[in-house]
Amino acid sequence: MHNMLFLLSATIAAATGADDALKPWSANTDPTDVEKSHVEEITAGQHKYTVIQSGTMDGRNCRSPMGCGMSREGAFMQTWESNRSVRMENVGQTDIVNPWLSNGRNNFRSVDEIVSSAVTPDMTDAEKAFALWFQEIRYRHHSPGDNSELGDPVKVFNVYGYNTCGNDSICLATLWKKAGLKVAPVRALGHCISQAFYDGRWHFYDGDLHCVYLLRDNETVAGEQDIVRDHDLIKRTHSQGILLSEASWRGQNAAALYSYEGEVTGDRSGKTDTTMDMVLRPGEALVWRWGQTDPLKYHGKLYVSPAYKNVIYSGIWEYRPDFSQENWRQGATSVENVVTGPDGLRAEEGQTGTIIWTMRSPYVFVGGRLEAEGSDAKFFLSADGNTWRRMQGNLDKFFSIVGPPHYEYQLKCEMAPEARLRRLAILNDVQMAPMTLPEMAVGENTFAYSDQTTGDRKVRITHQWVERSASRPPEAPPAPVYPPDAGEAAGTDIVFQWTPPDDPDSDAIADYHFELSNRADMKWPLSMSFYKLISRASGVVKEKDKATNKVIKVTVKSQYTLPQPGLLTPDRTYYWRVRAQDDQGVWGPWSRTWSFTPRGPAYPLAVVVDYDQNKGVGTLRWKANSVGLPPVKYRVYGSDEKGFSIADKRYQSVRGITTEEMPLDFPANFIAETAATELAVLGCDVTLPGANKAYYRVVAVDDQDNRSGPSDYTTAPRPLIYSKPVQTATVGAEYRYQVRVNRSLGDLSSRMVDGRQAKGYFDIENPRYVLDRGPAWLTIDESTGVLSGTPETAGKVDVTVTASIDREVRELDEAALKWGREKVLSVTTESVGSATLKFVIHVQQ
Repeated sequence: MHNMLFLLSATIAAATGADDALKPWSANTDPTDVEKSHVEEITAGQHKYTVIQSGTMDGRNCRSPMGCGMSREGAFMQTWESNRSVRMENVGQTDIVNPWLSNGRNNFRSVDEIVSSAVTPDMTDAEKAFALWFQEIRYRHHSPGDNSELGDPVKVFNVYGYNTCGNDSICLATLWKKAGLKVAPVRALGHCISQAFYDGRWHFYDGDLHCVYLLRDNETVAGEQDIVRDHDLIKRTHSQGILLSEASWRGQNAAALYSYEGEVTGDRSGKTDTTMDMVLRPGEALVWRWGQTDPLKYHGKLYVSPAYKNVIYSGIWEYRPDFSQENWRQGATSVENVVTGPDGLRAEEGQTGTIIWTMRSPYVFVGGRLEAEGSDAKFFLSADGNTWRRMQGNLDKFFSIVGPPHYEYQLKCEMAPEARLRRLAILNDVQMAPMTLPEMAVGENTFAYSDQTTGDRKVRITHQWVERSASRPPEAPPAPVYPPDAGEAAGTDIVFQWTPPDDPDSDAIADYHFELSNRADMKWPLSMSFYKLISRASGVVKEKDKATNKVIKVTVKSQYTLPQPGLLTPDRTYYWRVRAQDDQGVWGPWSRTWSFTPRGPAYPLAVVVDYDQNKGVGTLRWKANSVGLPPVKYRVYGSDEKGFSIADKRYQSVRGITTEEMPLDFPANFIAETAATELAVLGCDVTLPGANKAYYRVVAVDDQDNRSGPSDYTTAPRPLIYSKPVQTATVGAEYRYQVRVNRSLGDLSSRMVDGRQAKGYFDIENPRYVLDRGPAWLTIDESTGVLSGTPETAGKVDVTVTASIDREVRELDEAALKWGREKVLSVTTESVGSATLKFVIHVQQ
């Protein structure tokens, strides 16, 4: 007979869920730390109770908002965590059906609950779409994993806390559809997004990159075709989440993903039947824990590693059948030839005893161990009840990182006549998403327990946490400096300023969190340009290590400067607030919500180019916007880039692989200022610098020199020959005339080149020039449009030149593009247009 003792010494620690080895928080200690616990005995199906946490620091006030995570900037930043574990255990004699512990922030047990957590019955469809998107980006970040798992909203919110774009587009679409919205995929190369339909149009929300783009009214969420048409809607807005710093090239790269001009079609949806339902048998417990095992255990995919392993948390699913009570049999799936004796379980005389237990959890199993006391009992594990693997104490090999996820398995115990089993604990590691654990914070914490058990129940909830008072949070910023509360702001290019708060410990202020909304309740920001960490905004002072060039200190001011005018709408009331973080990593409370109204001109409307064929002049016309202060003048901008951003000075642009065709520095695109509502911008006699372009925008200016944001762009007809012909020549001397036409550079876009995704200006229009009529001595360069030659005799010669533009049209497989893949079905050429110029050359002797 062989005695059997697997890890029995761990029994006491496991009984409460404590595990000092969990990293990183177990190693983060301070002399002020005080370990605390609270035990709540529950006998009712609905039970509320309060736990008070003292100290000054907790996980919530030591944690940044969730970031996108796409560019290795982190999922979130956290300096300390006060919570250690919450153990929910069935200490009664009957099964507990669907127990849950809510802190009011983790009710995501089903798709219905996820939707209900964000959506209220009085919301419009627009509010529903925005609310679900904003909830999504605060609970998940970008990281790869098992695609078969990560398109399920319930699992993403509760088990994983991350996914990539395709799966996130499925999750968000699933939630929108549950809320009653129509959804469709966006077509983008290398990226997957869903869009929602309401108010008669489509609206684009990127849950993966944490992006939402507004039309120029700064209220309507743009749709796919809006941003395909005008890339500036993206470039003027912050992309990729609150943790990523400002950089103009990020917006250009983001805009390059969108170029498909076809009608929106298709559908997108995912699983709606997954729940966090569970049953706790007598002696069974679920332990939510903050931190992770070392080595980390998680469910993933072959050759794929999560981007941020530090935010994968390790819980415990535990079962300890009590063999001293005859009802232990009720917790087993099957029991054959087993009897209970004074020294534990044994096989019936002359028989082999067999017990099978089914382990089932809504959290994915990622490891485990057995704690068994007895002799000669053998244990086997099976995923399907047919194929069994022999196991002893450590079960980790059964739950490998790759392979199918396990939410259920069977444990079999075989006992020969001489075998005994006196005690058994089945301890499974389960993966948990950190943002949906039932956390506590400093102060009063109200918890609501619920279950669906019929009859009596006895449940014990044990909270364990650490109270720390090493640093007190800064106070709330006391007052705005500008704009004044309930006051006005001049223009929309505002520098928000506030009074720095006091810090009780005299710690320096290391960061601010700024938020602005068009809602008084501040449920969500106006856009991601108004949901900012000031340390990531432009204008901060960064101190770098001279040896490594790494940033070692960031100095922030109590202000936030909007990157450009026009992101707010004049005469509309906005609301804003700020909170501060000290240099110990502790966030203080939000300030009061302040309000203001910007005053200034709004962007011009009805911008159009009227071309007079007879006069050969194109006139840009527009109308003043009735919103805001009346303009006294206008600034006109033009460019050959389709979705161009206005610029009063040279600027750098992303060129991608088209470096030969495009300059590194783009020229300023300001043309002229005028008090009228029209300006001649095309034609041989238009000599304004920057005129004769393919696209135009207009900015309004009021009598205080406050500028609006740019208008929507308008397109000029093309090609138009705008160079004035040289109409004199001399016998024996070279004649030369450069024919110039306006043409489009298109937009920075993405396509597959030599098997790799590349960016570039792939739609540059290259005019072709033909000399339709002219003397024998005159020729034209087909590609440059240079007319040249040397006349031999005097006289008059008639010349006719035609410039034409064709463009390449690629037909793409829309079904593939909906999942971010490019498949070119055909490539054809179509005519953009042509222009003809007739003139006479007077050849002199």
